[in-house]
Amino acid sequence: MKKLLVFIFLGVAVACAFGQSKKGSGKGSAPSWLTNPEKDFPKKEYIRAIGEGATEKAAKASAVAEISMFFETKTEVVTQAVNRSSEIVQEDKKMFSSNKSFAQIVNIKSNADFFGVNFTDPVYDSKNDKYTLLAYLKKSEAVEIYKTRIAALVESVDTLVAYAKKESEAFLAAGALLKAKSFATLAEQYIKAETVIVPSDSEGYKDTLKNLAKLDADIASVKKHLTFSIVMNPKDKKFDPVFSTICSIVEKRGMAYSLNGSKYKIVVDISCQEEEYDAGPFVRASADILVVNGAGKGLYTYSKAYPRAGSKTLDLAYTRAIYKINQDLEENFLSDY
Repeated sequence: MKKLLVFIFLGVAVACAFGQSKKGSGKGSAPSWLTNPEKDFPKKEYIRAIGEGATEKAAKASAVAEISMFFETKTEVVTQAVNRSSEIVQEDKKMFSSNKSFAQIVNIKSNADFFGVNFTDPVYDSKNDKYTLLAYLKKSEAVEIYKTRIAALVESVDTLVAYAKKESEAFLAAGALLKAKSFATLAEQYIKAETVIVPSDSEGYKDTLKNLAKLDADIASVKKHLTFSIVMNPKDKKFDPVFSTICSIVEKRGMAYSLNGSKYKIVVDISCQEEEYDAGPFVRASADILVVNGAGKGLYTYSKAYPRAGSKTLDLAYTRAIYKINQDLEENFLSDY
């Protein structure tokens, strides 16, 4: 019985050692795409790149970055446009519920999705503690994906521009054009990628690119009419930092703050509930912000209740509460505009 147990134990040990060897450096068992990628993914048909990283995710990111270099595309620009497009899809479902092309945009979630990249199974090198994989896209399939998404993005840009032209409120028109700009950026990147694969298609996109480029001038023209005044309620000096933050956000978006003769007004209502505990005083703040036109009609709202903030003194508790308000506004106020 003891001999049998020893034999079983040795058998398991040998199996584990073989498994580790296969999972590790892979001597004698490396996949063909690693030793001879041209055989499985010939450059004539595929765009490919090998990525390495401490994790599988890092290896994928490395490979996608290499593929992006093939297109000379900055992945940061793509990421920003993809994220912005996803946000717009979620916010404006009603506006685009009848726009079938929008379905083509909502599926874009990452740079890998943008390029239409697929991945091989990763190989783990235990000796060097790293993952290696190959990212690839078939040129013919990528071109079809790109053409479909370009058409969808351009259609959505046209929808937004048409809405902006009919909209009498400069604030709402500018919002539509800014959203259109996000889609236009993505469309331009797709056109660039598609024409890298098929250079002869460049001629067919000239008019499309000209129309997309006009957006900057349209946005600048509308923004000339976007002047704001800010009304703080209550008028308390301790809320001056919130006033400054909102003013900065407005100006960063190309709108002008004006004390007199402004076309729009930002009304900021801040309420603070003071609470006393054994640990000290706490302040529970909330903010309600409304953008109105000259006739007092509401055009944009933002509301947020914040977690209570405490400190040794009430003044410090207010300082912390106001810091939380400012931090949130910098990240979120007008971000969906």
